[in-house]
Amino acid sequence: MFAVTVEHAQEEMVRAAYWHSPRRKDFQLQMWPDGAVVYDEASGDIHALTSISGELLDKLLTTEQSSPESLAEALLGASPTEDVVSMVRRILLEFES
Repeated sequence: MFAVTVEHAQEEMVRAAYWHSPRRKDFQLQMWPDGAVVYDEASGDIHALTSISGELLDKLLTTEQSSPESLAEALLGASPTEDVVSMVRRILLEFES
């Protein structure tokens, strides 16, 4: 469903993970105040999501690639705390499985 690209920054020698969906055109997302549903046209599967997972998926489906930090900032509209970035990483790992 989703893929991770890992790049190594030469100067800082840190790993940066960027998430993207190579099949993003296959997904139809429907949001509601208390959750979301995503339909995978390729497999015919339907998945129920929490509100925050639906918002995060919407961000992933509308951008080429994003880091957990940039996704967390987009969700909050402000600089995220490390706790929020960790939550985003956990949700992304759930999407990957």
